[in-house]
Amino acid sequence: MLLFKNSYLLIILIGFVSSCSEGIKKNELINGTYPTAIEQAVEEIEELLSLVNKNLLVLDSTQIDPIINLHGLECMANTCRGEVMFGGIVLKKIFKCNNGTINTVHYDLYYDSLTPGLEKDIQNAINLIDVKFGIHNSIYNSGTMKTYSWIFHRNIIDLESFNNGFTLTIRKSRRAEQRTETALVLPKHLQLTEKLIHYLYDDSLSLGLSTIAHVQNLFPADFKGKSDALAFSETYNNTILLSGMFLFKEERLSGVYFDYVYSDTTSKETLTNTKTVKSMITTLYQEPSSVATVPLSTSYRWSNSPIVLEMYSDGFSVFLERNSL
Repeated sequence: MLLFKNSYLLIILIGFVSSCSEGIKKNELINGTYPTAIEQAVEEIEELLSLVNKNLLVLDSTQIDPIINLHGLECMANTCRGEVMFGGIVLKKIFKCNNGTINTVHYDLYYDSLTPGLEKDIQNAINLIDVKFGIHNSIYNSGTMKTYSWIFHRNIIDLESFNNGFTLTIRKSRRAEQRTETALVLPKHLQLTEKLIHYLYDDSLSLGLSTIAHVQNLFPADFKGKSDALAFSETYNNTILLSGMFLFKEERLSGVYFDYVYSDTTSKETLTNTKTVKSMITTLYQEPSSVATVPLSTSYRWSNSPIVLEMYSDGFSVFLERNSL
């Protein structure tokens, strides 16, 4: 009988402790121990930075396959994308690849207009990166966007802040290494195209990310602009006309067109210049994946780049085609 009473008391005691524990847990949840939207987003950023810091994510080496399922990515050609909602914050993940190997990572955080604390969150993200990789090496302020940059083991880490969010980009620092010797002796009319090709390769210029101010800073041209486009034209030796156009959608770069027209259609200069541009692209992106010839033009496309090169009888064009990514 005594054993029965003791057992009964023990059951009551266990039940009481359990109910107290559940009450404590409920109170903790009510009192806000669930992570906030930005705390959840920062956890994702911190996880990415830790992978880079520990060399578990090495650009131009790590394969994308294990990451696809881990992050719930959807892949098309050489770009894998994922999206996560944290309350009023949308985190968009972009992994750019070359033959299944990751070469660039973008984490874009967009804030709902009613979500407070953007400036504070940006500063916290900057502090987080400072702790892991040292104080940022540079700051660039374009007026509409401020960019903080870090250099770590030949990687460049950029944090770009804008009016409704910020972007974290991790890319390889390779432009200085990959610039071809021909860049030193290029004719003047090809130098802006050379910049376009290399800026695209090292992600200094990105479709869907670069802003008007950023483009103006990269290219020394006499731009004529409006809210959704920047245009310029240059004439060289009174025989070559270069017309350039940068298009923007929602303040982000959506297209680029460089058109060369030669007044002397009997000269071999058009063919020579086209071969030079093709060689610059091939040096960075290997041989074109497709070549299409029709009566009036020949087009070259690369599966690992949005660049398209088209040659005509009186000139050629270099443009970026988002669908080729």
